[in-house]
Amino acid sequence: MPQEMPKVMLIESEYRLRLRYKSLLKKAGFELAGESGNLAVAETLAKESRPGVVLVHLEEDLADTADLAKLARLFPVLVLGKATPGLAALGIYGCLSEGAKDEEILTSLAIASARWQEAKNLRQEAEELRDLLALRKILDQAKGILMKKHHMSEQEAHRRIQRYAMYKRLTVKSVAEAIIKATGGKV
Repeated sequence: MPQEMPKVMLIESEYRLRLRYKSLLKKAGFELAGESGNLAVAETLAKESRPGVVLVHLEEDLADTADLAKLARLFPVLVLGKATPGLAALGIYGCLSEGAKDEEILTSLAIASARWQEAKNLRQEAEELRDLLALRKILDQAKGILMKKHHMSEQEAHRRIQRYAMYKRLTVKSVAEAIIKATGGKV
């Protein structure tokens, strides 16, 4: 199954080059999410248009990297232009030299978007695992309280929490937290 082409936001201060890149993107099947000639307004525009990747053309050394860094935290950014060692620290997803061929630009856009999506999925999975671990800790603490107070096995304590949660239409986590709080413990 072919991967869907990401929406591209184009940041290019020179109008002639902006037209060239827009034409290139359109011919290759990319949807243009927006365009700007000014990096300072790019963050606002990007938040509105939600691009899959941002192509930024830097004509010279970037004196103020704050705007680029903000943009790179929100979206995958591919920089076209003069590469500087400081770009790596900004979190950009790629950098191509000024004379990059069209195929290189298009391929790099697709790769940057795909890598961003992979990283986003990994961050989401890590968050879900952190939540699951936190639930496990709370549940173990609540089971320990029931086991000690009511002299029951771990399985019995777990089943009692589950049954009560189903009966009251609550989550297992909320029941476990209530058990802990009821005994003066901290969640």
